[in-house]
Amino acid sequence: MGKVTITPLTELAEWIDTSTIAEAILEELEEQGVPPTLENGQKVWLDFLETRLSEGLRSSVKAIC
Repeated sequence: MGKVTITPLTELAEWIDTSTIAEAILEELEEQGVPPTLENGQKVWLDFLETRLSEGLRSSVKAIC
């Protein structure tokens, strides 16, 4: 049997709660009067990843340093 390597990437990926993210996206869609569909949720998440995530990460890392 091979050795299992746990990396920070693996640990963080397992720690991140994707259900919480999905729930927040669907709730925001509903609050904005947009149908909470898979397609709309995907559009919101991809837009967030492309436009906001890197800025938010930079800001959060600076805040803990």
